[in-house]
Amino acid sequence: MSNGLHTQSSLLIPSDSSRQGDPYQCDVTHQGTGKTVSGKFPQELCGSAMPPQVHLLVPTCEDSATESQLELVCLLLSFRPGKADVKWLVNGKERSPPTPAFSSAMGTDGFYMGQSRMTVTRQSWEMGDVYTCQVTHPAVGTELSMHNASKCLACLRSSLDPTIYLTKPSYEDIIKNSGHVTCLVLGYDLAASRIAWKVDGQVSPAAKTETLKKNSNGTTSLVSSHPVSLAQWGQGTIFTCKVTTLCSGELTQDITMSNTGISKKEPTVTVSQAYHEDISGNRVSLTLICEASGFYPEEISMSWLKNNSPELKPSYNNGPVSGSGTFSAYSVLKVEPSQEQGNYTCVVHHPAMEEPKRVVEKVSLGVSNCNRHPLEVSLLPPSLEDLYIGQNATISCLVSSMETPGSLEVSWNRGSGGPLAVVSREAVLQEDGTYSATSILRVCVEEWQAGEEFTCTVKHQDIPSAIVKSIRKRHMVSLRAPSVYISPPHAEELALRESATITCLASGFRPRDILVTWTQQDRPVPQEAYTNIGPVREAGKEERYFIYSKLNVLASEWERGNTYACVVGHEGLPMTFIHRSVDKASGKPTAVNVSVILSDTDITCY
Repeated sequence: MSNGLHTQSSLLIPSDSSRQGDPYQCDVTHQGTGKTVSGKFPQELCGSAMPPQVHLLVPTCEDSATESQLELVCLLLSFRPGKADVKWLVNGKERSPPTPAFSSAMGTDGFYMGQSRMTVTRQSWEMGDVYTCQVTHPAVGTELSMHNASKCLACLRSSLDPTIYLTKPSYEDIIKNSGHVTCLVLGYDLAASRIAWKVDGQVSPAAKTETLKKNSNGTTSLVSSHPVSLAQWGQGTIFTCKVTTLCSGELTQDITMSNTGISKKEPTVTVSQAYHEDISGNRVSLTLICEASGFYPEEISMSWLKNNSPELKPSYNNGPVSGSGTFSAYSVLKVEPSQEQGNYTCVVHHPAMEEPKRVVEKVSLGVSNCNRHPLEVSLLPPSLEDLYIGQNATISCLVSSMETPGSLEVSWNRGSGGPLAVVSREAVLQEDGTYSATSILRVCVEEWQAGEEFTCTVKHQDIPSAIVKSIRKRHMVSLRAPSVYISPPHAEELALRESATITCLASGFRPRDILVTWTQQDRPVPQEAYTNIGPVREAGKEERYFIYSKLNVLASEWERGNTYACVVGHEGLPMTFIHRSVDKASGKPTAVNVSVILSDTDITCY
């Protein structure tokens, strides 16, 4: 188009042109003079406008960072024209002082890139303040592009909801007025978290919250406890733990102390005794076992008194264990010789009873000089360890309560009339001033299992005639194999990351002779690493027994995935032994009948 003085020419460039990034040149030739004038157009004016790609760069999420000042970068890429407006907002409000200057530069491809930097305090970042980079650009007119950043948005660990564990106090602590409901919060970033409590919907200030703890696995934990009274327990009070977190907001969890609408059943309480003997067969300590059975609900408290005071600490408590719609539990108290005789009382509290049940057991370990028992002879059969593992058995003839050991004569004979292998030990002075001595006869396992009879004859000046004792294996017409159950550690115990307790129950067996051992990774566990309680006769007319075994291991070993097995030997089992194992991965016990031979020594029958 021309008006005589000026000439105008237009070039239409499609927006989808593949040559959009090329430079353009306009050539003008004057017809009169033949002179040509050329001009290049700015590259950004020759292509279509492109909005920026916006990236918000944030500080590191590592806990080890210690800088007090942090920097945020709003990065704009691949845009044209090169002019853009950038503002920073903090929690939705424009930053004061004003936003730092925005700078940009054109790249070799004809597109621009630019950035705006802002310095913030670590405290502001850790408190979860939200920073917004607000961008406007001619390519989108007045439309705002908003890009947010905060610790909760940028750091994955901070965005994960913490886990809340609420645990009731034990009924025993409730009875002692020391019960607390505990709220354990586990998460990766709990520095700004707070715990508050409600009791039946009302805010309560009675709780105590411990300082934040950093765990070895990178998590943090926060623990708060609230006292619980016996009245609150009985009324079914609801306790609410409210956790306010930086990134997850408010999280709550409720727990009810007891169910007031259930039918309750009080326990039956019995106390039994089990003596412990040294290698010579002398009684060196006594174990009292208090069993409570047939109760509901499961809450129960079991404690011990000696001569009505003071309260004694039990060696071991187990339960409650459910079965047939009710629960059972037992408490074990080991009585040392130094504690001497007295009346020991098992005190049982249960919600079904207004007053506790008390069962008194009279104990007398020592023997007084004026009431000394006459000389006694006892024959001890082979141990199950000898029969099942060692494959070589010993029978012990124990002579006790001797005034003097000098005139003692012990002899053996056997039903088959074969040779004898006898080992006699020196007499041992006991605490009551008497002597005891043991004579040991070695026999072959096959001979014992076949029922051969062995006889020990004892002569001593304290007795008018010889004492003759015979022993043989008792063959039961009706054998009952044990049912074996193995239980992994409880989740609450594992949460403490200290130790892990694996329990094994063998029940319903007859006769009472049974062997319980443990293996770890298929290797035998030493006896001092586990505790066996029993065998104890079960309640009821039929003769049946049960035994508990408890194995304590390091929590780290359990978490590592080690396999633990409870190995039970009993003559009622098809292959003598049953092997039940459990590990972290399976979480469920596995059972297998096995024939176990743990001794490689040659067996010689005498």
